[in-house]
Amino acid sequence: MRKAKILATLGPASSSEKTIEAMITAGVNAVRINMSHGVQEEHAEAINRARSAAGRLGKPLAILVDLSGPKIRTRTLADGKPVELAPDSKFTITTRDIVGGPDIVSTNFTELPQTVSPGSVILLDDGALELRVESVAETDVVCRVIVGGVLKERKGINLPNTPLPIPSMTPKDHSDLEWAISQDVDYIALSFVRTAADCREARARIIELNKREIGRALLVAKIEKAEAIENLDAIIDETDGVMVARGDLGVETSVELVPVYQKRIIEKAVANDKFVITATQMLQSMIESPNPTRAEASDVANAVWDGTDAVML
Repeated sequence: MRKAKILATLGPASSSEKTIEAMITAGVNAVRINMSHGVQEEHAEAINRARSAAGRLGKPLAILVDLSGPKIRTRTLADGKPVELAPDSKFTITTRDIVGGPDIVSTNFTELPQTVSPGSVILLDDGALELRVESVAETDVVCRVIVGGVLKERKGINLPNTPLPIPSMTPKDHSDLEWAISQDVDYIALSFVRTAADCREARARIIELNKREIGRALLVAKIEKAEAIENLDAIIDETDGVMVARGDLGVETSVELVPVYQKRIIEKAVANDKFVITATQMLQSMIESPNPTRAEASDVANAVWDGTDAVML
């Protein structure tokens, strides 16, 4: 009987050697290093601890490095204090280098005014807040708040159904990829994949670095954008495996479509002999509770029955 694997993210609360050893004993088969946080030196230490723990237990342990990708974010707020966005109020996102406040915030995406137009939807903080563009100037995008709430600094910005004029890999991603191959990791996850060309670029670089470092890393394409769904067949052809990245996928499309897309992605990957990882909010309630909800137990079971090779925690 085929058994799905468990991929566990290493973070501040789970990167000690004792904790990693307990995780492996409990059934973890692979660990994820999230390059969106921390620095390479810290991650190298975590990898060494993970390998040491696995070696002592005499169990295999795969290492997956998850590249940050071109994440669009807001910048700083005055004194680092969150601001309240009231429904139907006006709020401006600017490319000017300013400190944000109650009615304006800066962004690291300098092409924002050229990318959106009146009527475009802008989501903040993983979709928690929704804005609609009213007008666009050279550096400023003036919006109307549709769904309000509290905005903290350096939160993610999503532009659903809007093609972005940015490369799939940032300079940081290129540096992190070279470092990851030097660490002899098993998998490289490419974030915010949109087209097969994104995968071809990353895969060519991985192959080149594998030869130089005598590496073995395989490419995992994270499916988390509407464009990736549209180009799914071509993407699967150009990668070793895929990840159903349900978090951003639900923001970039819609939450109710995520189960449909999950089944489609798994089905197509399995049909093409590519491995699949299903990720985001797997057993989320167990951060606080010792037991999963019935819905979470069903979620994990259905992902496995659909054919996923691993679930990510």
